[in-house]
Amino acid sequence: LLVIDQHAAHERLLYEKLRKQYLSNTIIRQTLMFPETVELSLFQAQLVEKNEQEIDRIGFTIREFGGNTYIISAVPALAGLANPRELFLDTLEQFGSENNRGEAGGFLDTILANMACKAAVKAGTELSRKEIDNLLNEMIKADLFTHCPHGRPVVKQFNKDEIKKWFY
Repeated sequence: LLVIDQHAAHERLLYEKLRKQYLSNTIIRQTLMFPETVELSLFQAQLVEKNEQEIDRIGFTIREFGGNTYIISAVPALAGLANPRELFLDTLEQFGSENNRGEAGGFLDTILANMACKAAVKAGTELSRKEIDNLLNEMIKADLFTHCPHGRPVVKQFNKDEIKKWFY
């Protein structure tokens, strides 16, 4: 018996796609039908100015609207179902965190993993048969059956003897 954590599996697949797109400078953007306006603190606005090129490279299209107000007009397409404001502010928080700055790839991995986590199907969400099949097919193609980017297992396997113990 295989039990799959749909959130962890989807998160891992999204992370791998985002990372591949990032490394090839081809993150596909989803233009927002209704751009999000965000009021930032002075510190957050300074982070935007300091990291403007990297924020753009990650897939956000933002522009200053005056003062500390910014408009988000596009987000990474793979994270398109996530709340744009929440996704942007979470990403911006990572730029302000000194915890990730020490590792060369760790900082980027943390940002992409958090984006994937926010965009992934949530635990407990009922998927249609087609969505389940698509997820399983993507997992097979990607050959990623171990852990999500945050370390949670994607699959738990139970053998016949373990299952028998549940009932005897």
